[in-house]
Amino acid sequence: MPARKPPRNSRPRRSTKPRVAAGEWPRWQRRPTERRRQILDAAIAVFSRRGFDSATLAHVADEAGVSVGTVAHYFGSKADLFEEALQDHFLAEVSGAEALLAAHQGSRASLLRKLLERMWRHLNQPGTADLLLTGLVRSAECPSCGVMCRETSERWRRVLESVIGAGLTAGEFVPADPALQARLISSGLFGLTLNIRHFGRYEAPPPDADRLLAQYLDTVDRALAVHPAPADPS
Repeated sequence: MPARKPPRNSRPRRSTKPRVAAGEWPRWQRRPTERRRQILDAAIAVFSRRGFDSATLAHVADEAGVSVGTVAHYFGSKADLFEEALQDHFLAEVSGAEALLAAHQGSRASLLRKLLERMWRHLNQPGTADLLLTGLVRSAECPSCGVMCRETSERWRRVLESVIGAGLTAGEFVPADPALQARLISSGLFGLTLNIRHFGRYEAPPPDADRLLAQYLDTVDRALAVHPAPADPS
């Protein structure tokens, strides 16, 4: 006698959930560190577009694709989230410059150029210049934001000052005050960034960022180096 088939509703059902590759977590089950990174990236984008006053946790939640409760769970208030976004975006970059300084072997002139090019790339990432301006404005009402801005600026200038001081000791650079030169070089780079990202939009034609950076780096080299390279005719 042939075996009876099991009732239709007793057969195991196929799962309708999307398959996830080994080692990956679905979006709704991301690890806390991944979720935190996701929200910080969204916050940086929102604050850079809207400023502090016009931005809300709901805007950040929409940008990150999570609930407002999830944003509040990880970061608390909007002010706390803004402070962490600033620290993540700027202090981390300065820490990278400090690591590059500690590991560098070679001429100080080449190191100085690497550091300036690195900071230039960071400042010209979408939204970074806007976030910087928002942080400076916010520092008038937020003491901790002011402390962060001051710490970032001082640590960055100390990196440049160390490079210039080492170059003086090695005979690569002409005699100068390393602290003063570091301030001038740093201010020039930040000012050039703001000029291109903000004032440049009102110029016709708009400034060529690559040519301006090349000229800036050449000017720094010729101001510091004992034997500067010939000026680029282009």
